[in-house]
Amino acid sequence: MYLEHFELQRHPFRMAPEDDFVYMSQQHSRAFVYMDSAVWSPEGFVVISGEIGSGKTTLLKKLMRGLSNELRLFHISYTNLKNDDLFHLIIRQAGLPADQANKVGMLFAINDYLQSMSEKGIPVVLAVDEAQNLSHENLEDIRMLAGLEGSGGPVMRVILLGQPELKGSIARIPQLSQRVKLFFHLTGLTEKETGEYIDHRLFVAGYEGETLFDAETVKQVYSLGKGLPRLINKLCDGLMLCAYAEDRHAIKVEDLIEIRHDLLGEAFVDKKVPSEDETQSPETQSAHAQETRAAQMATEPKPEAASERNTTAASEPQLAGNNALNRIATALERIDDKLERLLDAQSASSSHEDNVSPLPSRRR
Repeated sequence: MYLEHFELQRHPFRMAPEDDFVYMSQQHSRAFVYMDSAVWSPEGFVVISGEIGSGKTTLLKKLMRGLSNELRLFHISYTNLKNDDLFHLIIRQAGLPADQANKVGMLFAINDYLQSMSEKGIPVVLAVDEAQNLSHENLEDIRMLAGLEGSGGPVMRVILLGQPELKGSIARIPQLSQRVKLFFHLTGLTEKETGEYIDHRLFVAGYEGETLFDAETVKQVYSLGKGLPRLINKLCDGLMLCAYAEDRHAIKVEDLIEIRHDLLGEAFVDKKVPSEDETQSPETQSAHAQETRAAQMATEPKPEAASERNTTAASEPQLAGNNALNRIATALERIDDKLERLLDAQSASSSHEDNVSPLPSRRR
């Protein structure tokens, strides 16, 4: 939609994992090296955990794209499996006949396949994405497969990727946990890395113009997105859409106030993006705060009024009567004051000279 507007060759902030867009932060580089070591180490068994959208699947796609034909990879991305579904998937990807009637028969067939690959010197890797959904039985099956031995050691290497709860599921199976060679957890990017990530994706997409996302915008994108690449993509894509809709080439951080709820949902609406007033100088902010407080004090109810609201309904008629009497008494006092002033004026006029006569009265 906005590719031509910003002179881009590709969409820079797609939601789908694209390994050629991957930004290799320090932690992502480390996770990638661990995964690669699991491929080529005979005892390779690595668990990579991370929050949703932290880049696990993108790293796996990058790893898979770089693998040679000298190994066999079983890639499982659908993990809502039951009973012997895991064995069925492995047999299908291995190209074995699917004529085994039970789980034991499938296990023997898989073991024969793995032994033949080991004898040929061909590594076999099982890579499972979204592994947090695996059942206890599935994890036990993986433990059993990882424990199969050939003449050169274990005949299957394992890479498990999943959300943080995956580590807890593995920890509940001590025999499996002990087989894991490396655990690594991906966290969100830092604020500095967030800016570099945005610039990297724009560069890969073909952008060659001036800086689109200034430091303040990057700061707020980082704060709202928690440094998670997928959320960063959503926010940046939304900001570019806003700019395109208003036919401007500048990204405005204020747009985050309007689009954050639509993009991130209820879980993030309490996140604060500074308004125009909050970006002013401290002196301006202090004056504005004093004006706001004065306005609040002017509208706050008096203690007497608050006390009256707390009285019971039974006393309200009596209070109403007392208020009426007070108003009457005040009115009478004002009348007495006026009469007294009139009498004083009459006394003063009687002392005037006799040649001063009163004005004739007017007819009504």
